[in-house]
Amino acid sequence: MDTNRTVLTAGHVMQRNVFVLRPSTQVLDAVRDLLQRGFSGAPVVDDGRLVGVFSERDGLTAIAAAHYEDEPPGTVAQHMRRDFCVVGGSTDLYEVASCFRDNPIRRLPVVDGQRRLLGIISRGDVLKALCQLFACRQQNAYERLQAHLALRHNG
Repeated sequence: MDTNRTVLTAGHVMQRNVFVLRPSTQVLDAVRDLLQRGFSGAPVVDDGRLVGVFSERDGLTAIAAAHYEDEPPGTVAQHMRRDFCVVGGSTDLYEVASCFRDNPIRRLPVVDGQRRLLGIISRGDVLKALCQLFACRQQNAYERLQAHLALRHNG
């Protein structure tokens, strides 16, 4: 492993301005907010701490069931996921990439030790940062040889 590589963390590339939902928010209101903002999900925060994640999928399930049962869909707290991946601000970007690779998720909450929400990091955020790192890296021996041979062949 190249020890001279720049190490980026979740804290370096996360989005700090995060739209959040409250547990007491009505599902219909939460879904309306998600749709208006173009988000497929949002962290759920109570007293400053991350307590869940509510997604379009959760809203779809809640509203479809409510419609079928002829009952109100309820609150975000009744339908949010409580078991989900989080990362810390100092989590290495490669570790974050592994979380995305191993889980069918689009974003990860970034939290501190007390589970206070620091930000959110998306697959796109990670991909963009990794592409920038890759573009700035030094060529390996094989790439240098290929470039040298191309110059000799073309020159």
